[in-house]
Amino acid sequence: MKWLDPKLDVVFKLLFAHVNNRDILIALLTAVLQPTAAIESVVVINPEIPKDLPADRGAVLDIHVQLEDGRHIDVEMQSELHLGLTQRFLYYWARLHASQLTMGDHYEKLCPTLSILILRKPLLPLGKAHSKFRVLEVETHHELTDDFEMHFIELSKIASEPESSALKLWMRFLLAHSEKELDELAMSDPHIRRATEALAELSRDPGAQELARQREMAQINLKIIRQFEREDGEAKGRAEGREEGRRETLQLAVETACELLGIEIDARRGRKLMDLGVDDLSTLLGQIRSERRWPEGY
Repeated sequence: MKWLDPKLDVVFKLLFAHVNNRDILIALLTAVLQPTAAIESVVVINPEIPKDLPADRGAVLDIHVQLEDGRHIDVEMQSELHLGLTQRFLYYWARLHASQLTMGDHYEKLCPTLSILILRKPLLPLGKAHSKFRVLEVETHHELTDDFEMHFIELSKIASEPESSALKLWMRFLLAHSEKELDELAMSDPHIRRATEALAELSRDPGAQELARQREMAQINLKIIRQFEREDGEAKGRAEGREEGRRETLQLAVETACELLGIEIDARRGRKLMDLGVDDLSTLLGQIRSERRWPEGY
């Protein structure tokens, strides 16, 4: 059986937002928040997966949770870093916080809103894996309010997390590369064992497999498009729109697509790339993106 990757946002949501998996969601939240009182129950406000997910490359598959004490929590798995990401995190926090009020409500009705951002790649210039932000006065560190709290979990910095940390176990679960690793983790903690069992069940579901495949392909296409736009802009700046600048951009886009899809560019293919013109490179790029392989005839 091929295991689905829980670091893929759609798999993460299918796993932790499912009604049968509230126990593992609570265990994950507890590991991150380390609350003084146990989290007894949670309500997932948005458990559904968008119907137009395959066509929406930029869809945000966050999990909106409400605790029994009224606090709202937004949990998001973020695969890629891009410009404006921190601003987007703040915007989504603000939008979720404001969604608690309707016309005529008093501000006192607002409950604290927390964001948990799990990142596959490093974002912050800090050496720690788990960073927590609150609203504090700069000199005295007096806390203005507990309404705002934002947690960053940077998986690539797992080595900095203490071995005894429950959060480290969850990070290891998300980063596991093999069934053997998952089995070893499952033996160390009952919540991880439950999560492993739930992931195994999800991985056997043809519908989940297809959603994961579509989402992964959409993210790869988005990477290629962003890389293409970046390279295209740089080429136009360097070459003032000359044909050669356009050809170089397309060649780089093809090489990027092959790298992302694990397609080898051997010596023969490399020579072919050097010989192709703009139109042929554009056609080749389109075929690689749609077929996920090096097409015949090139």
